[in-house]
Amino acid sequence: MKSAYIEMIGGASGNMLLGALIDAGVDADTIERALRTIPVHGWTMERSRVVKCGIAATYVDFDISGEDCRPGEQQPHERHLADVLDIIERSELSGRVREKACAVYRKLAQAEALVHGKTVDDIHFHEIGQIDAILDVAGVCFALDQLGVEHVACSAYPVGRGSISMHHGHYPNPPPATTELMRGAPTVATDVEGEMVTTTAAAILATLVAQPGVRPDMTFEAIGYGAGRSDFRVPNVTRIVIGSSVARLAVDDLDSDEVVVLETNIDDMSPQDFALAVERVFAAGALDVWTTAIGMKKNRPAIMLSAIAPPQAAEDCARTMLTETTTLGVRTRTERRVMLPRESRSLATPLGNVRVKVARIGDRTRTALEHDDVVRIARERNLPIASVSRELLAFIESLQTA
Repeated sequence: MKSAYIEMIGGASGNMLLGALIDAGVDADTIERALRTIPVHGWTMERSRVVKCGIAATYVDFDISGEDCRPGEQQPHERHLADVLDIIERSELSGRVREKACAVYRKLAQAEALVHGKTVDDIHFHEIGQIDAILDVAGVCFALDQLGVEHVACSAYPVGRGSISMHHGHYPNPPPATTELMRGAPTVATDVEGEMVTTTAAAILATLVAQPGVRPDMTFEAIGYGAGRSDFRVPNVTRIVIGSSVARLAVDDLDSDEVVVLETNIDDMSPQDFALAVERVFAAGALDVWTTAIGMKKNRPAIMLSAIAPPQAAEDCARTMLTETTTLGVRTRTERRVMLPRESRSLATPLGNVRVKVARIGDRTRTALEHDDVVRIARERNLPIASVSRELLAFIESLQTA
């Protein structure tokens, strides 16, 4: 799987992301030809090589002559979500690219609606509704598609000091919509005076990155730097690394994937309450949940509650652990899991239908009964569960040797 890791060394903006992708090898002329199919006019794409604090990078900008400002007005032309989605959908970009670009704007509209106390349909975009922002969003989605990127990751968001001047006035840094888009993501405070991550970049990353702040295991194949227009004490560049994910072992008969391990130590909760907490962490999407007896400070007996979750369910599982227990924090880490290839089946047996899991290693198979079905049959027939298991396994073995 091809991955892209976006490192916000000196921040990120739409044009910085696009510049980094061009610097990483995407042909700029190909991008421009694709963007020309978007039904907006009066723009030119400018690019140049610049140096930011000793780092050579590609600077990209879209120059729009008067389209985004009405005669005699200083404010940009305002577009609603439906207007932007219509512009993107009427382009000749591929369905995949249009879908991702539209998803970015829907994510942004949700953030703006929450901040302003309006509905998504009532929101109108200012700066990010301008043509250059639309081209940035579509251009980034197109460039990632050109590279065959299936997985996008990013660093923690750097946050600068001071205030930001926007259409509505002066706002804290980062401004409200950007802050909402960063919700749940790790941030790093800097001593930079100014905006480091624009709303456009935050919307792109909030849409495309499932777990911000986690660097994927990958083989570096292409590296690109995109420059911003600011001059900070740190290089005002975004770095993008493109490469193959190291997600599978070099063994043909084994599967592997990435999971998130969640843990928390608890010394002030009744053991009786853990059963419901475990149940609800499972309901939040965990693959497995368990408890371990541990000792904590001052020789206090305690319990460590642990879970394994797929990356997309990790946040919900962590939130559930925080809600359903007395803990104040949950540790997380990403690990690789190696598994036997397996499949689930339903078998008709003399005792009734039973679900089984069949795992393979080499030319051998391993079959496990679904315990819930064994318990059901034991209750229905008033038989010991051990005898039900023996009879079912013997029947399965007879099928395999027949």
